[in-house]
Amino acid sequence: MASTITAGFANDMNDKQDRPYVCSAPGCSQRFQSEEHLLIHRHKHEMTLKFSSIKTDAAFTDQTPTPTRFLQNCEEVGLFKEIEEEFLQEQERKRTKRYIFLKNRRTELRRSRKKLLFTLSSHLK
Repeated sequence: MASTITAGFANDMNDKQDRPYVCSAPGCSQRFQSEEHLLIHRHKHEMTLKFSSIKTDAAFTDQTPTPTRFLQNCEEVGLFKEIEEEFLQEQERKRTKRYIFLKNRRTELRRSRKKLLFTLSSHLK
């Protein structure tokens, strides 16, 4: 038993020496061999979105960022609603612009037709 404890302690010491870079995020004690690996790992924590409106569930402790969670968080804070409103406003602006263009074009065509009819009628006389 004593040799198992000693071996465990030795392994822990070796791990600290081999992996001196420790993640400082709350609840995370992962260790890394290089600072670069630690920086890459930190992105996992930075990707976890923190919104005050998110319901906290004690049974749900996994905060690993996933596309599904990201989309749910975006929906909860109304990001999609904002994007949808901007899209609809842009669509309306395009429709209005197109309507004005067509209205002006129709007016131009009527004027051209009147000129053509006048020219034809004057040549026929």
